[in-house]
Amino acid sequence: MTRFRTIAAIFAASAACGCAGTWDKVSSQKFRDAPFKSTFYPAEDPMTVLRTKVDGNERADAMRRLTEPAADGKSAQEQDEALQMLATAATSDPSPIVRCAAIDALGRFADPRAVKILIAAYHQADGVPSDPGKGGVVQAGKFDPLAGMGPVGFEPVFTTTLRSRAATALANTRQPEAVTFLASVAAGSGVDENGQPTTDRDVRSAAVRGLGRVRTKESVAALSRILKDEAGRDVVLAHNAHAGLKDLTGQNLPADPAEWEKVVQTGVEIQPEPNLIQRAVGWVTK
Repeated sequence: MTRFRTIAAIFAASAACGCAGTWDKVSSQKFRDAPFKSTFYPAEDPMTVLRTKVDGNERADAMRRLTEPAADGKSAQEQDEALQMLATAATSDPSPIVRCAAIDALGRFADPRAVKILIAAYHQADGVPSDPGKGGVVQAGKFDPLAGMGPVGFEPVFTTTLRSRAATALANTRQPEAVTFLASVAAGSGVDENGQPTTDRDVRSAAVRGLGRVRTKESVAALSRILKDEAGRDVVLAHNAHAGLKDLTGQNLPADPAEWEKVVQTGVEIQPEPNLIQRAVGWVTK
């Protein structure tokens, strides 16, 4: 039974952050009731769906399609409303799929407030409900097979997936305020609101990769520390830190912590983010 639950959890976690969109559509009640309308008619406005729907599949799909209201010239009121709905979903929704969609959406927001929401989503990714007696499988009076939450919270694989996704989303905001938190997670020193360790290797790897995308001097310093701490200990973390250092600085130095520490101490210039063609050329010439 334990093995079966683990396999099911891994499958569900993969769906939550991978190719869930198509499966959500064809498996939803809406598709079964009106398959041609669901497939060929324009999708409803994401904000309208989030205001009026309770179905987890529809809400997650709306979040995947949502663009930041402020970026579309919408009102400050609609911006605040979108942030509030995403904050609630990312930190307390009983479905990890909905949480994942909300976290991804927040990563597309330029609003600085998204950073604090994502950090809260990271800390609350264990899925422990505020009322432990209720668990997390009932929503709008219906059983939700995608919830994956019991009285003690999410399966560990869900928590790891959500925290990794939150780290990635924080990096996607490109906000300097995200660097301090990512550096803490990458170093393995992340703790929850009760002071308990929250990081595992997969989450740390996501944070290290994220630091490599936030183009600040603070990111370079953090990656240099990670390379120093993980050289000879964790090949993957050290490799990701080294790759991030080269990308941020444009310097093709070896994975020698002493060399990179010199770069940090003597000052570093952050290189512009390479475009797709430059990245492709770099990959081919490695």
